[in-house]
Amino acid sequence: MNAVAIIPARYASGRLPGKPLRKLCGKPLVQWVWEAASKARNLSRVIIAADSERIAAVCRRFGADTVIIPDDVPSGTDRVARAYERLRLQAAFVLNVQADEPLLQPQHIEMLITSLAEHAHWDAATLVQPIKTTEELLSPAVVKVVLRADRSALYFSRAPIPYVRAHSLEELLHTAHFWKHVGIYAYRAPILQRFCMLPASPLERAEGLEQLRLLEAGYTIGCLPAEGFLMGVDTAEQLAQLRRWFRSTLRCRQARQTP
Repeated sequence: MNAVAIIPARYASGRLPGKPLRKLCGKPLVQWVWEAASKARNLSRVIIAADSERIAAVCRRFGADTVIIPDDVPSGTDRVARAYERLRLQAAFVLNVQADEPLLQPQHIEMLITSLAEHAHWDAATLVQPIKTTEELLSPAVVKVVLRADRSALYFSRAPIPYVRAHSLEELLHTAHFWKHVGIYAYRAPILQRFCMLPASPLERAEGLEQLRLLEAGYTIGCLPAEGFLMGVDTAEQLAQLRRWFRSTLRCRQARQTP
């Protein structure tokens, strides 16, 4: 399987400016993601698609292959597609690994590529995890997804879905699965190229979620449950929470000791 990963890194994040360069245990968030992707066995290349020299210079210092895509594209996936075309890459699968998922592991990436190769009817694939707290369920920063019976995505939303009518949220969290989205996508290369030819869809604009562009156009996104603790960083509060978690698990000490 020929697969490449592109990490879109944009400085002007609306909720957390400079997010890719925010430090976690002394390393920028984007470096955590790049290091995990670089260890994935079924990736032939890992590239950071920065929006400016400000980010690109930092990424080059820790050894990343970097390309600058100006901040004139509507989404991270559009940035990935632009980088793929500019570098004239040739791959069966292209991964959009979001720069704000510092806990992603190489095995998550490997599983995603393998599963997309095995499911011929999936146009793209992503990772999901069960939601376990009402805080996550109610937070607009945590993207929720409802799944079909075949584990493909029915809909993504920042709102708590499905709507709970007959039970309290606390009760239902113990008896039913609510799923959250993890920020990584694997695309078949032709689907990625079609993605950027589609205009931003009404649902995408309403929710601020680029994956809805594909769903609204009739494409299929497979969703794979991922093991382990994963947490994206979309707000300053989430970054503070993640820093506390790292300190409590001694991960910061281990990270600083890793060459």
